[in-house]
Amino acid sequence: MYQSIGKAKSEVISSFARHVSSGKAAFFAQAGIDFVAGEREGIYLCDIDGKRLINCHCNGGVFNLGHRNPRVIAAVQRALSLYDIGNHHLMSAPRAALAERLASLCPGEIKRVVFGVSGGEAIDLALKLARAHTRRPKIISALGGYHGHTGLALAAGDEAYRKPFEPLSPGFIQVPFGDLQALEAVMGEDIAAVIFETIPATLGIAIPPEDFYAGVRRCAIAGGR
Repeated sequence: MYQSIGKAKSEVISSFARHVSSGKAAFFAQAGIDFVAGEREGIYLCDIDGKRLINCHCNGGVFNLGHRNPRVIAAVQRALSLYDIGNHHLMSAPRAALAERLASLCPGEIKRVVFGVSGGEAIDLALKLARAHTRRPKIISALGGYHGHTGLALAAGDEAYRKPFEPLSPGFIQVPFGDLQALEAVMGEDIAAVIFETIPATLGIAIPPEDFYAGVRRCAIAGGR
């Protein structure tokens, strides 16, 4: 039994609801699920009471190498024997090496890397770069989409996510996902970028028409994006 924090499952759930997310705890309770993650190894994820499951979820690709992959753990342990959290004011050999490797895997002339801590932060940076480079104000995204809960990412998301935090950054236009005609209708000289999640999860794992992204690219190129 996994009891490293010394609490029964019911206590953990109650504590999670009070101090982390009452909504998530209520959602799982309504669904009749009382699973609380405990030990994990490879493809297996265990409940803190010991029940073992095969994890087919993968957490959006985060665990595509398996839980606690030995090579990943070894690399982290080696790093911890030499480094700590670091100092962002100074230059760093490991950071330079990682950036070089990432740049080598990128298409085109991408040679520089900005490190972030979340997908929302990455979206914010991409939209900032688009606006700064084009000197254009507007961004097109999809109805029902989700890109994160940071500033510009939230503004590009669906109303259900952004509404509680309005007013947000202006200049965002939304069109139905997969609708090229709708995209073409709003494309203009003031558009800095078009952003769509490849297969929008929050829209119900929506699959776009086969020629959709080729059409988006053609439309963006024609508009100078």
